[in-house]
Amino acid sequence: LGGIHGINIMGGTPKAGKSAFFIQIASEMAIRKIPVIYYDFENGRQKIYLRILSRLSRVAVDRIRENSLPAAERQRLAQAQQTLHTMLHWLRVVNDRKLSPETMRRHIDFLRHETNADYTVVVIDSLHKLPLKDISQQRSGIDGWLRHLEAIRDELAVGFLVISELERGKDGQFDRQPHLGSFKGSGDIGYSADNAMVLLPEWDPFDDKPPENRQNELWLVASREQSPGRIASYRLDYPYWGFKEEE
Repeated sequence: LGGIHGINIMGGTPKAGKSAFFIQIASEMAIRKIPVIYYDFENGRQKIYLRILSRLSRVAVDRIRENSLPAAERQRLAQAQQTLHTMLHWLRVVNDRKLSPETMRRHIDFLRHETNADYTVVVIDSLHKLPLKDISQQRSGIDGWLRHLEAIRDELAVGFLVISELERGKDGQFDRQPHLGSFKGSGDIGYSADNAMVLLPEWDPFDDKPPENRQNELWLVASREQSPGRIASYRLDYPYWGFKEEE
């Protein structure tokens, strides 16, 4: 994509790994001292921190909770905890059910001042969970949020990573061929997104094959500067809540 700039919206089916994918990107950027605000309406701060620790330490979340690890795993976990502690200066996970565009601006200004950075990345998990004044007007509310994100992008040099849901077809299934109309309540997504992407699992959720063999394809379906097509394939890094890009 040539870097994370503008508004990048990624859709995906339920349990495709959208949150894990963006948590991995956000934490890696924070490690590189890029300020990131992660607006979470899906998982909760504790779960996000545990997943980051699991990926960094190569220790499964359930084993971290057990707190009875052998020496080698304890050492890796301690190093991961130190990395996370340092990272939190750059990564802020926010669970604000009353979030408004004005509050988002204040959060961005505050983090930029604290980190002395001109560039900030904002992750929204997810677009359809953003607070709306009238829940019965979801589509117009989402389009209104997109207008505000465009203004923040232009005024504050913010790069957005936004998770979106996909629309089910009349048969209750999701499209296997990704396209812009796949986004739920697509509305202004086609006009607002600098890049619109779809993360598609290439595996059957009822398949009993090992989870580490599961592979996802990331497709670019619309872009202001890039040609649409497959971006890359990612294999699930099970059970460490991450992905590995395939060659």
